[in-house]
Amino acid sequence: MSLRLGERTFGTLSLIWPPVFHELSESEEAYLRETAERLSVRLGRLADNGVSMTPPRFPLVMSGQSEAVAEDGRLSPREEQRSLSHGSASFVFHLRMLGMALMGATRTRDAAALTIERLINGFQAQAVAISLTEADRLHVVAASGCPKEYLKSLNGMHIGKSSPETEAIVQRRVVFEPQEEALPRGDGQTADSRDELTWVVIPLIAGDHALGSCSIGFTPERGLIAAEETPLSSLSTLLGETLERTQLYDAQYALSQKLQQALLPRMLPQLAGVLTTSRYEPPAGGIELGGDWYDLISLPDGGVAAVIGDVQGHNIAAAVAMGQLRSAVHGYALEGHDPSTVLYRTNRLLIDLDTELFATCACVWLDPATGTAQVVSAGHPRPLMCSVRGACETAVADIGVPLGVEDNPSYQASVHTLDPGTLLVLYTDGLSGRQGELAQETVEAALAGSGVELEVLGDRLMESGAGQAPRADDAALMLLRYEGPSRQVNESVRRLHVHRHDLQGVRRARRLLNECLETWHLESLTDSAEVVTSEVVTNALVHADSDLDVCLRRYPGRLRVEVRDSDTHPAMLVDLGADKDKAEGGRGLLIVSALASSWGNSPSGRGKTVWFEIQAMDP
Repeated sequence: MSLRLGERTFGTLSLIWPPVFHELSESEEAYLRETAERLSVRLGRLADNGVSMTPPRFPLVMSGQSEAVAEDGRLSPREEQRSLSHGSASFVFHLRMLGMALMGATRTRDAAALTIERLINGFQAQAVAISLTEADRLHVVAASGCPKEYLKSLNGMHIGKSSPETEAIVQRRVVFEPQEEALPRGDGQTADSRDELTWVVIPLIAGDHALGSCSIGFTPERGLIAAEETPLSSLSTLLGETLERTQLYDAQYALSQKLQQALLPRMLPQLAGVLTTSRYEPPAGGIELGGDWYDLISLPDGGVAAVIGDVQGHNIAAAVAMGQLRSAVHGYALEGHDPSTVLYRTNRLLIDLDTELFATCACVWLDPATGTAQVVSAGHPRPLMCSVRGACETAVADIGVPLGVEDNPSYQASVHTLDPGTLLVLYTDGLSGRQGELAQETVEAALAGSGVELEVLGDRLMESGAGQAPRADDAALMLLRYEGPSRQVNESVRRLHVHRHDLQGVRRARRLLNECLETWHLESLTDSAEVVTSEVVTNALVHADSDLDVCLRRYPGRLRVEVRDSDTHPAMLVDLGADKDKAEGGRGLLIVSALASSWGNSPSGRGKTVWFEIQAMDP
């Protein structure tokens, strides 16, 4: 029933009965109305005294009547003790709320976070650790309030080792550890006084097996109550079945991500006269596969082809068709065909595959020697062309029918002559949204905020396209800046390919760097550039487990080094802290940050680019 006082509404009064329910009598209804009126008066008094009426995220639940509420809205010491003695109502309520929240959880990390939040704020736990079994060992998936040594000993613990967690899992029963029998904290140590808690460890039951444990630390008085409560035992099945479901979803999500990434280019080639970067984001929150793709192809005649496309649908069929179309476009381009012919042949292939799918595609064939660009579209948004001054316009091009629709379509190429510094923006509708074409003002604003740095521009455009809501469609972006005739810029660009696990590649990268700095009369940068290059290349070889492309570019006033790999995990700048000053690793990117004028770590769909620049004076 409503809690109102005059024109003010404070909320509602909800009552929960035991399973045995009888119809309310008139006197009982009258009593409840009187109770609501008295409560409304008291809430009004509290509000007049400045107490916030904003409801808490996790309400305090009590059993029975309570009159001893202070004017500041807090429970009296007597009522705090009473709330502990009537913990069952609180546990039942918060378990029910947790169950409702977990119904919508699809990822293990989200389910674990919801559980910990409810246990601490609702069940009034002081610490929680959730661990799952992997093979014959435990793996901590989430924790809060636990000592580091305890988590260190728990993570990776063999299931055969004696501990409250393993006992709960093997015997599938709740394990109660009172304060005087505190859980071990690793290396035989126990926690200090602030961490000396009463622990309840519950197995996570799904069907006929236990897939992990949940360790919950309470204050001693709260722990004694919690150990006797049936609702806490019910958490065993609720959380266990939820995490089994989310683990299956996690596996499907990881598989879809790997398949999606495998269909994208491992890394874009780095070419003289052309600076490129790319971005790709799958649909947010789901296991659906996207049909967007991009490619950058080094043509036999010395030109470069930039391709971007979108296959209808978000499923395995669309992803497979996307991989086939990308391979077809790549193969036809390497045969030396012009972009119109490439799209015509790709359309024929898609029809012959009889997939009942259609796709859109846009191509740009660029001759770096002359700056001539041919633009063709098969139902795809036309690329944007941005000048050095930052003004953008949509490329003039006929938009032909999408691929897979007509047997003999005609695709006409429009020819543009690019000035040095011109930027081409190719994208899919996942970035532009329902309007179809990316607004020129959006790109111009991103350009104004990122300057000449292409990697920063790519990040800004992806952020602007995401908006406030999670991205419902996958999105691909390719940026291509024409730097000038290749015969003029080729002397300022040097490249090196390093095979994975080839640690000699670090030495070869330093050798190439020294040769370039000598040729470019930048010997004064040798010390800093050599150290930073060695760190970035070594870091990629050790952690990326892929081939590398190292590119050195000399610009007026600066040296730029890019290292590209096909590992999706970003390079992380780690704060070692005073307690890790003697660690042997972890300083690579700290050195880069200290010595480079600027640096970045940019995702590029399937892999990433770690780049840095060092300022130099022109000779």
